[in-house]
Amino acid sequence: MWTSRVIAIAIVAFIAIIAAYMLTSGGGEPASTATPMTTTITVTKTATTTMTTTAVETTTVSKTVTFTQTVTQTIPQVEEKLVLVDALGRTVAVEKPAERVVALAPSITEDICSLGLCSRLVGVDSFSRDVPGVPEGVVDVGGYWQPSSEKVAELKPDLVLACSGVSAQEQMAQQLEGLGIRVFFLRCDQARGFDDIYWDLRAIATLLGKPEAADKVIELMEERVSALEKKLANTTRPGVALLVYLQENGAWVAGGGTFHDTVIAVAGGSNVFHGLYGWQMVGYEELVSRDPDYIIVTGMTPADFNRTIALAEKTPLRETKAFQEGHVCVLYGAATDALNRPSPGVVDAAYLLASILHPDLVEPPERLAGNYTCMHQG
Repeated sequence: MWTSRVIAIAIVAFIAIIAAYMLTSGGGEPASTATPMTTTITVTKTATTTMTTTAVETTTVSKTVTFTQTVTQTIPQVEEKLVLVDALGRTVAVEKPAERVVALAPSITEDICSLGLCSRLVGVDSFSRDVPGVPEGVVDVGGYWQPSSEKVAELKPDLVLACSGVSAQEQMAQQLEGLGIRVFFLRCDQARGFDDIYWDLRAIATLLGKPEAADKVIELMEERVSALEKKLANTTRPGVALLVYLQENGAWVAGGGTFHDTVIAVAGGSNVFHGLYGWQMVGYEELVSRDPDYIIVTGMTPADFNRTIALAEKTPLRETKAFQEGHVCVLYGAATDALNRPSPGVVDAAYLLASILHPDLVEPPERLAGNYTCMHQG
C-alpha cells in the first residue's frame, strides 16, 4: 500500500518538473546550459505505541448510617359490635360493655353480683333490694310483674336485663327500645336446669365485658353439684312434692321441665309431679293420690309455716304420708330465695333440700340452716 502511494507521488512530481522546464525554455527546445533538477520525495511511516498504566487501590470502609424517620399514619376506626341472641330469639347488638345496667328480676341481680359486677347496677326490681351487694342508691324500678318503664327510662341505662315469660317485661321492652334503650331477655324462671342457669350467667358476663368471670362462677357451681350427686348416688330417692304456693283449694306445684325439678333430682329426691310440665295448679285430692314422702313449701316468712299447717289441717293434705310423718317443711327467708331464684344460690338450695331428705349424709349450708321449719321438729 505504501509503495503505490510513493510511485503516484513521484509521477506527479515528475510531470510538474517537465512542465516547469518547458515554460522556462520558451518553446520546448532544451537549453544547453540547463542543469537537471532532482526531486527527492521521502515518505516516513511512524508507528506510535501508547502504553497506559493504571494503578488500582482498593480500600474497604465500614460505616453505619442511622436514619430516623417519623411516619404518621391514620388508621380508620372500624366500629365493632357484639351481637347476641337472647332468650326470646331476638338479635341484640351492643357497641361496648354495659356500664349502667337495670335488672328486672332478683335472679338477674344475684347473677350480676356473683360475677363481682354489682357496681354496674343503677336500677333493680323491688324483690332485688335484699340481694347482698346491691349498692345504696340503686333505684327501685317497680315489681317483677309490673316494672315502671318511666323509671327505667329516667336512669338512661346502657342495658336492661329482663326475663322471658313475663308479659309485662316483654311489653315494656318495646317502649324502651323505641327510646334507644337496649333490652336483653334471659331465661330466668324459664330455666329447665343448671345448663340454662349457666347460659344466663355467660350472657350477662359477656354483655358486661367480663366473660371470664362467668367461667369461674360456673366451675365452682359444677364442682359442688357433682360432689352432691356422687354423695347421694346410691341412696333411696324419696318422693317429693314441691309446692311453690299453697291455697285453700289446692297448690301450685313444680313439674317437669323446671329448674325445681332438677334441684329435687340433684338433692336425691324424686319429683312426684315430674310428669306434669312447668308449674301447675293441682287440687288436694291430686296431692293425696301422689302421696309424697316429703312436701316442701316455699314461703316468705316464718308466719307462712303456721299458715301452711293451718291449711293442711283442714284440707285432705293431712291424709298424706308426709303430713303424718312430720315431713311437711316450710322454707322462708333466704332459703326460699335460694330455692326460687335460678342463680348461683340455687346450689345452696339443693344442699339444703338434700339435708332434709338425707339428714345422715348431708349438712345444710350454714347461711340457710335456720330458714326452714318442718312439722313436729321444733
